[in-house]
Amino acid sequence: MNWYYDQGGQRQGPIPEAELDRLLASGTITLSTLVWCEGMADWQPLGKARAAGGAGAESVPEGWIRCTATGRFFPPSQIVYLDGKPYSAEAKAGLVQGVMQGGELPDTGDGERTGPAWEQRAQLGFFPAIWQTIKAVLLDPNRTFETMKRDGGLGTPLGYMVLLRWIGGLAGLVYFYGTVHTFLANPALPPEMRKAFETFIDNGGAFFWIGMAVMLPLFILLGTFIYSGVLHLSLMICSGAKQSFETTLRTYCYVMGSVALFQVIPACGASIGGIWGLVCLCMALAKTHGISGGRAVCAVLLPVAVCCIGIGLFYGAIIGMALSAQGVHH
Repeated sequence: MNWYYDQGGQRQGPIPEAELDRLLASGTITLSTLVWCEGMADWQPLGKARAAGGAGAESVPEGWIRCTATGRFFPPSQIVYLDGKPYSAEAKAGLVQGVMQGGELPDTGDGERTGPAWEQRAQLGFFPAIWQTIKAVLLDPNRTFETMKRDGGLGTPLGYMVLLRWIGGLAGLVYFYGTVHTFLANPALPPEMRKAFETFIDNGGAFFWIGMAVMLPLFILLGTFIYSGVLHLSLMICSGAKQSFETTLRTYCYVMGSVALFQVIPACGASIGGIWGLVCLCMALAKTHGISGGRAVCAVLLPVAVCCIGIGLFYGAIIGMALSAQGVHH
């Protein structure tokens, strides 16, 4: 599960159970620190909150850490961190067996996967949940997608994606509208072309811009399903589809929805968002599908490479046809 904790009167989080244990062991928080997680009616001291879950405050000495595999608490001297998670000596045999059978640490399940913050917007509030999700995805994608829910329905991530990309798309339309007017103000523009553009803007331009703004969510929705499908196919080709298509779509929605707000930056915003989106998507898929970073990079770049090759072949064919036609005329 994911936890929130109080620090100097400010709410911090969400963080997974393992991170809460690390903060407890380092002294950043104590058993008297106020915490909250989904299912709790109100904020409580950490010791009392864990007592409600079956471990009394007296049975959890200060600084002890919860083992990811067994769920029990141990002193720091008996804890070792593997892949960023705390494990006890008791769990050693099971971990070794899991690594020998699967080549990697056994998955402890989705019990700690409750994020990102947008998934808890009912408790956090609409705008705080959006802001916390954007900040977490852009600044700490590894931790964010390590705790992202792999399933739970498509409506929540799709709503996040459509909302933020719609805002970014509206900004793009505004900038394009300004570009058109700057273009028309160019004195070098032929009068016939200027008149044609002005006639379009005067007679039907308003309906065009409004229609684009209204239809934009539909285009975003269709594009999300199409590209997520291509991305999941690419993962399958790269032997990286360890989870379902829903996991891939949820990952894509949270990454590309968050970087969409770069579009509000004039000129270079869309380019910056696109590049950082690819970087975040590689890190995110590695965490949500439980694969290596190299395999995730291959899966993300494969559709990009195919698209670039296709565009190159298309323009190459056009240039070839033009040269051939020129040769015939001569």
